[in-house]
Amino acid sequence: MRSIIIGAMLLFLTACAQTRLPDSVNVTDWQDFGKQSALDGLIELSEDRIVKLDDTNRATPELIMAYQSGYQEGKKEYCEQSAYMLGVRDMPYFGICDDIDPFFKQNYESGRTSTAGEY
Repeated sequence: MRSIIIGAMLLFLTACAQTRLPDSVNVTDWQDFGKQSALDGLIELSEDRIVKLDDTNRATPELIMAYQSGYQEGKKEYCEQSAYMLGVRDMPYFGICDDIDPFFKQNYESGRTSTAGEY
């Protein structure tokens, strides 16, 4: 169990370290980036984090809002999936649905400890 937690933490830290903002100033690109981030189960980037990652000074308030809007759209879709099956498939979960569904993490953990995915 400990190695699973450490592995998940390393995956999370790697994901954070490799976060690349869109190269464009197109609102749709930023919205898509936010949506895909949520669909991947990643934690939403704060405005401060986006500014720190933005080495080209492209992240205008409008683009940050587009990212946030896309993220919320993707989060809604991500959190509608079966948390149990997410756990069965041994996918990482970073807690992004806890404010929407207080039982999501519990169902995810039940799936992780289930033998349903074993042959």
